[in-house]
Amino acid sequence: MRGSKPNLWPALIVVAAVAGCLRTAVAATVAYCPFDTLDGWSIRSLGAAEATRAAEGATKQCVALTARNGTVFLSRALATNEVAGTRLTVQAMVRTENIVCGPQITSTAKLHLAVETPAGVRHFSSRLTGSDDWRSEGLTADVPADARRVLLNIGLEACSGRMLVSELTVRSNRAATRPCDLAPVANAEHSQLALAAFPKGEVRWQKIPFRILDTAASPGGDCLRLRGIGHDDWPVATAPIPIRSPVTAIYILHGALGGRPQSETPCVIWTAHLAGGFTSSLSVFEGREIGAVGETNDLENWKVAWRGAGPDGKPITFGVTKWMIYEGTPVMAISCRVYQGAAPVVLAITAVEEPPARQREVFDEETGSQ
Repeated sequence: MRGSKPNLWPALIVVAAVAGCLRTAVAATVAYCPFDTLDGWSIRSLGAAEATRAAEGATKQCVALTARNGTVFLSRALATNEVAGTRLTVQAMVRTENIVCGPQITSTAKLHLAVETPAGVRHFSSRLTGSDDWRSEGLTADVPADARRVLLNIGLEACSGRMLVSELTVRSNRAATRPCDLAPVANAEHSQLALAAFPKGEVRWQKIPFRILDTAASPGGDCLRLRGIGHDDWPVATAPIPIRSPVTAIYILHGALGGRPQSETPCVIWTAHLAGGFTSSLSVFEGREIGAVGETNDLENWKVAWRGAGPDGKPITFGVTKWMIYEGTPVMAISCRVYQGAAPVVLAITAVEEPPARQREVFDEETGSQ
């Protein structure tokens, strides 16, 4: 019953001296966590219970939570300004081993959200018992617009057993745009490319923001250049560019130096490194996925997004190429390598995640109803 439900909020949010808290979590929206590290999480244990990192096979990273009539929670605050007024879907791969219920109906292994509002705290969870192999588990919660704090918890409450969790995703019903940081791979300033006009700050195309690097903050320069015709001394590939979030599309703001009207071979190949060790690629052909710097017409999959002009009046343009990723697939990083053709110049990259097409029903832990 609602009246008999214990207030878990102090137990899950307050770090007490008697608890085994290993680190304090920093408020952040978790888009995707493969548990290759526990940075950013708080661990709280009461009684005979613990949480440690573990591995399943060569590639699967996870966190193992174990209790013997005890409680252990891995906790992380979500950024309230990002999740208030949204429907959140929490999903993870889970394996349970001999989970035995404790004294209350809520004394189980669980994925859990605690949402504090002026009216009080509501609890949403997916409860797990018994033993079962790896499978997808999760919950959906409607976060009120007046939410003050939202805490994500994974663990075992006053019960016994072992639970392993991997590949956690937290998604909302609101589209998200995540401009990528190209500073680690930037290798040129636009002046080195003889471009008399160049965008600064933020460029927007169809409401998608692209952040142009500031050379004062990026020692490598304000763009990425790669080897191509007439530029044999430029790099042939990039280091991985981190993304670490579910992605439905990646938008690349770029152009080709001296690009050909059409090409039968790609000038560059992009690779997305997906969760679970999979990959997805995009081959960029001149005249289709990339236009020459100065091309003023849209191409099949390259739309002019920025226009400028040099002292001679000749146009300088950069366009956007859309790279579709399987719906909601977590992308760890992207990278590219040249193949044959013109030299590409990349100004900015933005990852976009559209809301999940299907979401679970909301489950209220306090009432036990959907």
